[in-house]
This record gives sequence, C-alpha cells and structure tokens, in this order.
Amino acid sequence: MTARTTPRAAGHDYYERLAAAQVAPLWRIPGTTDPEPYVEEVPHVWRWRELVPLLHEATQVMDLGVDQADRRALNAHNPSRRFGTTHTLVAGYQLVLPGETAPAHRHSPGAIRFMLAGSGLTTVEGEPVPMEPGDLVLTPADTWHDHRHPGTEPMIWLDGLDVPFVKQMRANFYEDFPGGGLQPLTRPERDGELRYGPGLAPAGPKPEVNHSPIMNYRWEVAYQALTRLAETGADPYQGVRLEYTNPLTGGHVLPTMACYLSLLEGGVATRALRHTSSTIFCVAGGSGHSIVGGVRLDWEDRDFFAVPPWTWYEHVPDFGVETVLFSMSDLPLLEPFGLYREELA
Repeated sequence: MTARTTPRAAGHDYYERLAAAQVAPLWRIPGTTDPEPYVEEVPHVWRWRELVPLLHEATQVMDLGVDQADRRALNAHNPSRRFGTTHTLVAGYQLVLPGETAPAHRHSPGAIRFMLAGSGLTTVEGEPVPMEPGDLVLTPADTWHDHRHPGTEPMIWLDGLDVPFVKQMRANFYEDFPGGGLQPLTRPERDGELRYGPGLAPAGPKPEVNHSPIMNYRWEVAYQALTRLAETGADPYQGVRLEYTNPLTGGHVLPTMACYLSLLEGGVATRALRHTSSTIFCVAGGSGHSIVGGVRLDWEDRDFFAVPPWTWYEHVPDFGVETVLFSMSDLPLLEPFGLYREELA
C-alpha cells in the first residue's frame, strides 16, 4: 500500500506551483470556515458642526457646474475603506448656494436625499420636486435629475447612494443630459404624491419591489404618521419606526435601499440587536449616543453615523429630548437571496 503524499513531502515549491497555476488551496483561504460574517468596516460618526464649515469652504475652491464637477458634496468614507461609508452604501453632505443650479445627469446607482437645511428643488424625470427640511427625495437609478436653488439660504442635504455595491457588480454607468444644463419641466410639482399618496406604512416584511413612483416624502406627513403610530407603543429594539414605502407594492422605496424614520423616547435606551444589513443613521432631531460594536458614538442634530453589518448596536437618546432618526439600509440587496439574518439581545 502506497503511503499518502503530503504537501510537505511533495516539496517546498508546492504552493508556488499552485500560485503559478492560478489556483489557491481552500485550507489556506482566510474566512472560509468562519462561523459568522467577518466585518472589516467599523462604527463611525460624522459630525455636522465639523463638516459643514468644510462644505462651505468648498464654495471658495470650486464653482458648481463650472470647475471640476457639477456637484458640491463631501462623501464620508469608513475609516476601514478608501471609498464607501459602508461596504455597499456611501453617504455625505451636499451643498447648493442660492441662485446656483446643478446640471442634469443620470447614473445606474440609485440615490436618496434627506433634506437638512434650506429649501429648493430637485427635478426628477421632468417633475419639479420640492426639498424642505426633513423631506426624503428619491432619484432612482437611471433617472434624469438636477438641482435648482431659487431660495435665499444655502440648501444642504444628506446624500445616500448605492455606488459601492454597483461598482462591485461592475454595473456603474453615467451620462450627462444631452446638450448639458437643466432638463425641461414636463410634469407638475408633487405629481407622484398627488397620484399615489404619502407612501408611508408600518415597517415589516414586504414583497419584491421596483422603485417608488413618489419622488418626495414630505417631513410634515412622515412626522405626523410617526407620532400617530407612537400612540400604539414602541418596539424595544427600534423605537417607534416607520418605513418609507413604494405605494404600488408596499415594499422598499428603491430596489437597493430601504429608508426608515424612528422616534425614540428621551432617556429610554433601545435593546441591542444586529443584522446582516448595514445601516446609515442621520439624526433628524434630538441628541444622544449609540453603542455600536462596543464603541460609543455621541451624536446630535444632523450628524450621521454608520452601523456595519452583523454588529451589535443600541441607541440611547438623551433625557428630556425627543429624538428622531432617519436611516437608510441595504436590506433590499440581501432579501432576494435569503441572506438577511437578525439577532436580538
């Protein structure tokens, strides 16, 4: 009977020959037998009071639509990454000054805007979409969109895009509007809302979706719905929580991103949970801190912070302060493949 030949007996050049053959031994590939996800991204908070001065300073560095770019935005990259707030999503603040316009373009990544200061318009597929503080505005994948600021105060919002995911899938495309400049207005203001309603429903399991036909989810409508729901009680893990929904399906607003609004009672900490989806939270009002992966993240009005996938987190709003958190999640990317998992403490 012939003795079994081991890699050691086969020679010290065994692994070099494997590399030359463009193969790798499974027993040497890190993570192949990990009992749960290995997460490189780390918890982190980006602060309004620190970044907004830098955003305004950008107005002295570049003119919108004239110099290096047609958008004035600061993207937040996770300390563990060169690009991306999480491994699938990127968030950041964007600024448009009074009288400025941002030319129309479209791209395969989808985007959301959560309005934080000032007011103005985003035009989406010919529909003028008002932007007021607290509004959620959609610019779904491959839709023409531009920004217009007829007001008197700088307008700033939180961008959220699925660019890291789309790039990983090698599916990123970009196109400027033919002839440049702004797109023509072909639909009345708030056309989507007038046709389909406010688009809010209690969060929970939803069917498969395409993007929502509503481009603007108004703060006044969302907040009223949130306070009405609060009368029925709060979830110990998420507080009082609503999902912005696609009125045609009851599902998520975009195929790659889900958006939520949560109300937390002052001084009442949520219980810890973790899930395989990553989440970016933005403070729509109030103050407090979150414990994310054992790290304390203090936050206040208009700050935003990242919760990596499969990382324990809990929120602790300050006493005597009503706290509202807006959040965006990559949950829709996981659901079709049965990859979403949640664990409660």
